[in-house]
Amino acid sequence: MVLLIEHLNRRVVEPMVVCPGPGELADHLQTLDCPVAYIPLYHIKPRTLTRVWGSSRRLRRLLRERHVDIVAPDASRDAVTCGLAKLGTPTKMVWFIRQTAHYALDPLLERLADGMIGDSNDAGRRFSRAARASGKFRAIWGGVDLHRFRPADDRTAARLALGLPSDRSLLTFVGQVKREKGVLDLVDAMGLLGRELPPERLPLLLVIGTPGPPTIVEEIRRRAAAGGVAGSVRMLPQQDNAHEWLRAADLLVSASHQDTEGMSRVLYEAMACGAVPIATDIRGNREAVTAETGVIVPERSPLDLARAVRSLLDDPVRLARMRAHAVQRARERFDIALHARGVERFYAEVLGRAS
Repeated sequence: MVLLIEHLNRRVVEPMVVCPGPGELADHLQTLDCPVAYIPLYHIKPRTLTRVWGSSRRLRRLLRERHVDIVAPDASRDAVTCGLAKLGTPTKMVWFIRQTAHYALDPLLERLADGMIGDSNDAGRRFSRAARASGKFRAIWGGVDLHRFRPADDRTAARLALGLPSDRSLLTFVGQVKREKGVLDLVDAMGLLGRELPPERLPLLLVIGTPGPPTIVEEIRRRAAAGGVAGSVRMLPQQDNAHEWLRAADLLVSASHQDTEGMSRVLYEAMACGAVPIATDIRGNREAVTAETGVIVPERSPLDLARAVRSLLDDPVRLARMRAHAVQRARERFDIALHARGVERFYAEVLGRAS
């Protein structure tokens, strides 16, 4: 959402953000000349319902005082608060949906929302045919800043700058380090590759992100050791310069299980940087990755992951061709400017201002 705010046309949309409290996010938004209001937001549970109602009333006052046209939550729990807040006001609610998994309150939120923006067509499967047929739901693919996410001028130099070897193939995972994201499947796939390839041909797997729970770190190490690839699996915390790590990579590997996310942003971030994606066959991924730009494999299958990695690394000509197509697709379909214009047009439609 912050990236979207940075690229909105301020002559069309004047953004304001509600944050639970002060912090780095609020500070950054203020550097963008984006007003920030502080209202606590809560998960929807029986014990929090009174506080949710209190927050919705505070938000309703804000909507009225600021004459807000559209309130745009991007999480299901916040959509409940916003949906309650906009009742009795002229404000419309446009809900940003990034997950394909059903949420218990989807039927209620579908009725409260005046518009819904999904980051994939598959996200719309959560809702009724009527909502999709009426145009209430719109798939507007996400985007990246192509000035930051772009191929390296010199991949060898990019690797050396990060302290990475220049003589090994590099696989990169970027995201939450958790079982549902298929991280353990990736480590098991590395073990299978270790049985087939001599040490000098074994790729290096970088696992970049915040562990959840922290105990998964030990499980990754245990599996890597059991597979004989402990020296070829390296873990790093979340990196602010993710684009630099993606530029250095040959392949981006994403092994998420069904309904753990929507269209994974890192897929098109990687494509924009020239890293060819290997992703599991789950909703959302199928729209991001084409046969020309990457490889889709069955979920929960280390064997298929290993085969996909080897097939690409064993065919440099195919890999180079796919890299070029991936960069082109990112530029044509996943530019944040395209996403921002799509959002602006949909806002206008919801408000009845479309030309």
